[in-house]
Amino acid sequence: MKRAKLGQNFLVNRHVAEKMVKKFLPVNGPILEIGPGKGILTQLLITHCRNNRIITIELDKSLFSQLKEKYIENEGFEILNQDILKTDFHQFFPNEDETVNIIGNVPYYISKELLDWVIHHRQKIKKGMFMMQKEFVDKLTSGTGSKLYNAQSVLFNGVFRVEKMFDVQPGSFSPPPRVKSTVFLFERVSSVFDAEINTADFYRFLRRCFRNRRKTLFNNLASIYDTGKLSGIFSSLHLDSKVRAEQLILENFLGIYRLLCNKK
Repeated sequence: MKRAKLGQNFLVNRHVAEKMVKKFLPVNGPILEIGPGKGILTQLLITHCRNNRIITIELDKSLFSQLKEKYIENEGFEILNQDILKTDFHQFFPNEDETVNIIGNVPYYISKELLDWVIHHRQKIKKGMFMMQKEFVDKLTSGTGSKLYNAQSVLFNGVFRVEKMFDVQPGSFSPPPRVKSTVFLFERVSSVFDAEINTADFYRFLRRCFRNRRKTLFNNLASIYDTGKLSGIFSSLHLDSKVRAEQLILENFLGIYRLLCNKK
């Protein structure tokens, strides 16, 4: 696979790398670094986290070989040549009670899929920090009423506390991308998704809600669910039948979902 296809823009600004690690630390427990590239974050993690087990996952075989040769002798450090999107936490964190901290300068093209992977594995993740395309992070952190607000942002902010850290200019990378990047921090919070709600099923429901942004929420759902039942639910929750998905908050979606799908 060619590097251009892998979307590799290597972070070369050490000041930015140091700022990321400083805001990420301290953390308790193991650290999982995703997409280390040439190892600018890897070196800092090894230096500052000597008491933490560090696992790094790199898809590019050439970069994997270079990093392995350079850092493999460091105690508590492991590097794997794998696709993070096809990796299961239990492969290297089999202890059910063990939670993990994750960090990475993420290739833009896997941003959405990676956050879906994070949502799926949320119970194993304690804290995380990613650098992604600014436009994508703006969508992720958008709120009610924003045209950027979407199903993923609703759910991700429901299971994690998300905080933007700082923006990064294209010149901090080699080769420089055409857009700005943003570093953001996220920490898992207790929520109804820990036990009460099937997250995968609710996520499918949210995607239906946002399927056609030109339509009202009622009309998006009416193509799948009984309109009579929908009318009763909207009335009981005091929701206008002309409301659009981007106008609601997580609790509104949960209320509709519970009544519509008979979830307590």
